[in-house]
Amino acid sequence: MGIAASHEREMILQDEASRDYVTGLFNRRGLQAALDSLRKEDLPLAICLFDLDDLKIVNDTCGHEAGDRLIQSFADLLRRKTRAKDILCRYGGDEFLVLLKHMNDEAAAIKKGESICQAFHSSCSVGIAMCSAEEKNISRLIQCADQALYRVKRENKGGCCLWNDAEGFKFAGNEK
Repeated sequence: MGIAASHEREMILQDEASRDYVTGLFNRRGLQAALDSLRKEDLPLAICLFDLDDLKIVNDTCGHEAGDRLIQSFADLLRRKTRAKDILCRYGGDEFLVLLKHMNDEAAAIKKGESICQAFHSSCSVGIAMCSAEEKNISRLIQCADQALYRVKRENKGGCCLWNDAEGFKFAGNEK
């Protein structure tokens, strides 16, 4: 094997190590690499953390293959409903993280999150946090999106909740 072929094989293996095998989206390793490569020009961001509300029920009643199909269909929906420049990640078993680049409008971020949830043929919830161009700690904002997600799952399952540092939680549609 020549040097060029060896290098190409190494690049393929690195890409595979950064991808979720079920969806082809970034896994956490790939997400970290994408976060490390973010530039100031990519900001501001909307950080959207989605959760498939009924995956456990699907797995328990229909089997894990059906659960994998549900996961794949949500990943396909994310690809259709986002832009090529956005960052898509299967964050955990039934959680997906989407970083919407050049998004500084809370209302537009909420509308996008709701649109994705409504387009999915099963129930999903989303927590959102906004990342300004001045923000340095994206990890903290992912935690804020996670808090918003758990809040919406507890109080308005299937809905959308935005975390705002100044105002706390904002629920889409009906105010809580």
